[in-house]
Amino acid sequence: MDCEEAEAAVNRTLAEAFRAAGCGVAYALRTQRNLRIQCAVAAGVLALALVVDASAMEVALLAVACGLVLSLELVNTAVEVLVDGLWPQPSQVARRVKDTSAAAVVLGAAAAAAAGAVVLGPPLLARLGVPATWVKPTVAAVGAVAAAGAAAWRTLRRPSGPVEKASGPVLK
Repeated sequence: MDCEEAEAAVNRTLAEAFRAAGCGVAYALRTQRNLRIQCAVAAGVLALALVVDASAMEVALLAVACGLVLSLELVNTAVEVLVDGLWPQPSQVARRVKDTSAAAVVLGAAAAAAAGAVVLGPPLLARLGVPATWVKPTVAAVGAVAAAGAAAWRTLRRPSGPVEKASGPVLK
């Protein structure tokens, strides 16, 4: 069964459902540069965790964080494809939906980066002979500054007008 058949199947077997999911991942990898970059980063982070002899719990944390980012990127891709199909013309609604979906990926990536810094920072710094006592407070401080900056940017940003309604039925 190829991807076209897997996507068209209504009453799927479990094998057909996994095949369709594989087709979705293949599509996203083919078309989404950011997903390819995130996969490379995830592979590098997990390899680095093995190099620094991270504990099983730390590797599990990093694997979950990487999986979160990759999953969010796949959902973002699905949202973008759906929005582009529903609103082929440029639209404020479409832009806001896509921007919000992309923001979820950014927040997930920031959380994953913080987890990576806390788990991998100290052993990497120890290998360089640098004390790592500053890593956890620094990650917390950078997170607080980023949150405050995002709130300030949103508050100070020029307010936008109401979102226009889609012309005609959105779903047919």
